[in-house]
Amino acid sequence: MNNGKTYTYFSSLPHVLPHKYDYVMKADDDVFIRLEPLALSLKPLPRVDLYYGFVIPCASMNPFVEYMSGMGFLLSWDLVEWIGESDIPRKEMFGPEDKMVGKWLKMGRKAKNRFSNKPAMYDYPGTNGKCSHELIPETVAVHRLKRWDRWSHVLEFFNVTKQVL
Repeated sequence: MNNGKTYTYFSSLPHVLPHKYDYVMKADDDVFIRLEPLALSLKPLPRVDLYYGFVIPCASMNPFVEYMSGMGFLLSWDLVEWIGESDIPRKEMFGPEDKMVGKWLKMGRKAKNRFSNKPAMYDYPGTNGKCSHELIPETVAVHRLKRWDRWSHVLEFFNVTKQVL
């Protein structure tokens, strides 16, 4: 996680994907992402120089203070291309991946468009103090679902497991 994996992921995408996309997201495997609310939250936002996620520290609402949590953050395609072309990320690969991405963008004077989607992105209730709260209908992403009972609770809350007739 902290040994260049995120750099490798982002820097390789322009070479392996058949065409450009508006955005690219990196997310942990213990995150439930609701795609429709995510897409709706992106609709009014710029498609260039965008850094989107859940800003750290947890108590902050200011997306320009630090960096977006590694639970899941999104970059516009131009930033993904920049990561692959710039010497800044290539020379600063090792360390906590979410902090490193924030550092790259700061050093490169990038991500002038930032959006922290709080309270719609959060940690599962009771798992992380100020970063967690009860499940809400407006949820985009819930993090820290490392146990089956948590996954089950989240899927049931959002009616994912209901049979459609």
